[in-house]
Amino acid sequence: MSNTLSDAELERCTLHSSREIIFLLRSLIKRKARVSVTFDEGRRSFLTVLIDISDNQDTLYFDIGGSEETNQAFLKSERSQFLTNVDGIRIQFSCNQPRITKVDGEQVFAVPLPKTLLRLQRRDAFRLQLPSTKPYICRIRRGAPDEAELAIHDISVGGIGLLATENPGLEPLERLENCWIDLRDSGMLAVSLEVRHAITKESRANKTVWYIGCMFIDLSAATETTIQRFMAKAEAERRAMLPD
Repeated sequence: MSNTLSDAELERCTLHSSREIIFLLRSLIKRKARVSVTFDEGRRSFLTVLIDISDNQDTLYFDIGGSEETNQAFLKSERSQFLTNVDGIRIQFSCNQPRITKVDGEQVFAVPLPKTLLRLQRRDAFRLQLPSTKPYICRIRRGAPDEAELAIHDISVGGIGLLATENPGLEPLERLENCWIDLRDSGMLAVSLEVRHAITKESRANKTVWYIGCMFIDLSAATETTIQRFMAKAEAERRAMLPD
């Protein structure tokens, strides 16, 4: 399946109602969903969490970034893109006129509420979580001898989620050109990745791990088919192990 949406598909998945947009944004606030903010024509980005909405003032509030340099550059930006994925649903909207204000005494960013919002759930958004006991591996080559082997947490034809026990030093929008996904019996796949977000989370052993969400870049039709078949096989094996 192509990752390009037709104008009709875009319109069908775009919310225009302010009531619907506010409802969806409030759900992101409640879930404390991580949101990637890109600006400067996609060259700069930071991760944030939405904090609050003011209906009367038509304003969305969210956390400032950890870099003062990035924060100051963001305040000068003319337009920014907000992106998050929740339960396989891609949520995306644009804003402008960022400013700094205070909420409950804390400095936060504020932007006008978006007039439209893209809510996209497609087949390629579904990610299959893989077993952690004997994980599948993604090898990232950033130049010899700098090679990392990371466990694959989940996979789809749109991208993969990776786990690291130490900070991998990967940044949002960083491109990883020389990667190999080892799907064992299903084959070794050469892919290029773009890092979408990198966050910390607690493992079952109460240890901090890093989760890196990545998007495939220019995935070939043959590789996409291999991933689809692998996912179908893995899901069938998982269901076969469930009790009747």
